[in-house]
This record gives sequence, structure tokens and C-alpha cells, in this order.
Amino acid sequence: MKKAMFILNPSSGKERASEYRSQVEETLASMGYEVDTRETEKEKDATSFAAEACEKKYDFIVAMGGDGTINEAVSGIAEKPHEPLFSLIPLGTVNDFARALGISLDPPEAIEALKTGHEKRVDIAKVGDYYFMNILAIGDVAESTYEVDPEKKLN
Repeated sequence: MKKAMFILNPSSGKERASEYRSQVEETLASMGYEVDTRETEKEKDATSFAAEACEKKYDFIVAMGGDGTINEAVSGIAEKPHEPLFSLIPLGTVNDFARALGISLDPPEAIEALKTGHEKRVDIAKVGDYYFMNILAIGDVAESTYEVDPEKKLN
């Protein structure tokens, strides 16, 4: 049986991520995957989980969260000998990467699209030991964005 790892940031989407957990798990199971769900608890968890999925040769990784969670998951996949298929369910404030790829910002629609999506290779970049997909932010703007209380973010 094919294996999928579902990486979930429970604090994403104003802590609504867990509302969609079973829908993602059921969708992946209906696609023929044995699902291994992991919830992030701290910074870099998504990176570690995605790297583990590569090491164990999973077939598919789905990450649900905001741009930070998605970036962490991609960082865990980058430059690994085995690169599983990767998709995302955007559940953040901005969702830049999902917008760039044309992925629906409506979680149920994005979950349903897992069934009919098509493979598309994208470039990632690396600065020092850090990977990024579409935006590199440094300095005061990046720092102030990181420090915003999740409850004060607009959806």
C-alpha cells in the first residue's frame, strides 16, 4: 500500500486546522494511501516530519498550515534522495505559495483537489542553510511579521 504523511499545524487558520483533519485523512485513504498524521508542536517540526517521510520513502506528503508550515515541510524534502509528491492545504493568513500555484484558499476545495491535482515541479532556493519557495523576507519586516499574535491576524 502507498504511504502518505499528513503534516498538520493545529494553530493554523485561527486554530481551525483540526476541523479539517478527518476530511484530509479520509480523502487520502480513498486515494489508496495509508495515512500517517503528524501534528506540529514547535518550530521545525514540519521539517523533521517531512525529512522522515523522505527517509522512509513515503509516496506523498500533504502539509496543512500557513506559509511558515509549508516552507518548513518543503525544507524537509529539499535535496533528499527520495522526494515524495507534495501538496498543501493553505490555512494561513497570506498563503502566498498556494496563490502562486493556483491552489484554492477554501480548505474543503483544496482537500477535494488532492484527488484531481496534477504534478508540477517548482523551484526552491537556498540561502545558507535555509530553503524558501517564493519569498525571502529579512530584517525588521520579517521579524515583526513573525512576532504577530496569531489571534490578531486577519483571515
